[in-house]
Amino acid sequence: EFRRVLFRSKLLNNIYIGVMLLSCVSCSMTTTFDQNIKGVSFVSSGEQVTQKDIIPVLNLNANYAAVMPFGFIENLHHPDLRFNDNHQWYGERVEGVKQYINQLHKNKIQVMLKPQIWVSGGEFTGNVKMHSEENWQILETTYADFILTYAKLAQKNNVAIYCIGTELEMFVKNRPEFWLSLIHKVKQVYKGKLTYAANWDEYRTTPFWGDLDYIGIDGYFPLSD
Repeated sequence: EFRRVLFRSKLLNNIYIGVMLLSCVSCSMTTTFDQNIKGVSFVSSGEQVTQKDIIPVLNLNANYAAVMPFGFIENLHHPDLRFNDNHQWYGERVEGVKQYINQLHKNKIQVMLKPQIWVSGGEFTGNVKMHSEENWQILETTYADFILTYAKLAQKNNVAIYCIGTELEMFVKNRPEFWLSLIHKVKQVYKGKLTYAANWDEYRTTPFWGDLDYIGIDGYFPLSD
């Protein structure tokens, strides 16, 4: 079914699967990679990255790393997204993200910048859904600020791939116009490749693949029932 859906969409060129990194699929029938993306998720910490932290990535022969700053909301129905806060770890803030990117680039490792939402208590972000129009608008405003802040940083620091969201099914389903507008705004400030990280059971209904460069799937497919 996966193959049938993607070939029918005529958006697929090649799939390159990274280690712990979402799959990147070309939406262009003409664009090709010079090399496969072999990526790892480079988790944020409370301090600066040193060369010692990069050596394990090099030992894996990885040529990409996903850097993931977080924004936080109190619960699945709370609209106020907080990010770049002094209470966050160094690696989760703008200052730290920039330092991580620079250190990775010094080692010839390309970066996918992937801002993500964390819901208190570890609730699944795919269920983030507001109960009023007012709260939807607050969420849209704060989320756009979050994504555009890091899109500008991505442009200034020559980030190869930018991910505009991760596993936000209900947000996407209920506010598709916002996402199309957000993609347009991101393209005004960032000129690299764009993707979105859909959950494994979400990608079939994601409405804006044609406006991005890559189809992104977080492939935690169940192996059995």
